[in-house]
This record gives sequence, C-alpha cells and structure tokens, in this order.
Amino acid sequence: MTEQLDMFGNEGHFLARMRNNWNKVIESEGGHCPCCGKWGKVYKMKLSQHLALSLRWIALHGEQDGWIDVQNKAPRWMLKSKTYNLLEHWDMIESQSHRSGVWRATVTGLLFISGDVTAPSAVHIYDNRKWGVEDEQTTFRGCFGKHFDFEEMMSDQFNWSAIKKPEKND
Repeated sequence: MTEQLDMFGNEGHFLARMRNNWNKVIESEGGHCPCCGKWGKVYKMKLSQHLALSLRWIALHGEQDGWIDVQNKAPRWMLKSKTYNLLEHWDMIESQSHRSGVWRATVTGLLFISGDVTAPSAVHIYDNRKWGVEDEQTTFRGCFGKHFDFEEMMSDQFNWSAIKKPEKND
C-alpha cells in the first residue's frame, strides 16, 4: 500500500515519466500499452503518387460546392487501397462528417495541385492523429514516381530530428 502511495505521490512526475516511456516505445518498434493493452506505433506515411492522384480526382469530381461521395463514386484504383483519407493529415481534404464518405479538397489541397504550395513529404501518424511532419517538402509533381513502401512505413529507423511536432491545436 505504501508503495502505491509513493508511486502516485507526485502524480505529475509519474505521468510525465510514463508518457515519456510510452513515446519511446511507439517511436521505435511499437508495443502494447501497459494500461489498456492497445497496440501503438508511430507510422510514417509518405505523400505518394497514389495520394496525389486521389487528391486530384477528389478536386476534379466534386459537385459545385466541392463535396463528393468518394465511397460511391470514386474509381476502383482509388478505393482499392483506401488510403485517400490520409490526405486529411496534410490538411488537403476534409470530411463532411465523421465516417460519411463524403470529402472535398481544401484550399491547401487545391493550391498543392496547382503548384502554388509545397507540403511535407511525409507525416507521422499515431492513433490516426498527426504526430509530426517531415522537414523535407515536396510538390504535387514531386509525388510522381513515389510509391507506398510497407517496409519503410513499419521501420523504426526514422530520423526523429527531421520531424516537427504539430502545434497543440492541430
């Protein structure tokens, strides 16, 4: 009993240490959370040719207001991988409502397609949230020839110094 009280005596310090340990686990090979048992890992997702083409398709096929029911109208090549929704982590598309399947390109996405802005070449995702972004930038045309690489996504060999953590409001 005394050990438990000592452990939580300085709760702020204890929780900070637990978070730090968990961050080390998920930023490397991944692991199961000691509290809930859920698997956790930070995954690196690159802005690939497939994502760039998916963004372009959404932008071109949206209704007057830009919205398109991707699940029911997108071509098979786009739906096979079901990765187009990752564009949300680059703020290039937005969903009409949670799990609606209705998406539209954002201003950032449209500017990216037109070549007026660049974007991080990759984002790091944990629990379907943006964990950080690569310093290296890419263009819409720069995405072509870049394909999904499962081994790279699962790798724990990230250059963590080249990653910027998003602001708290992201």
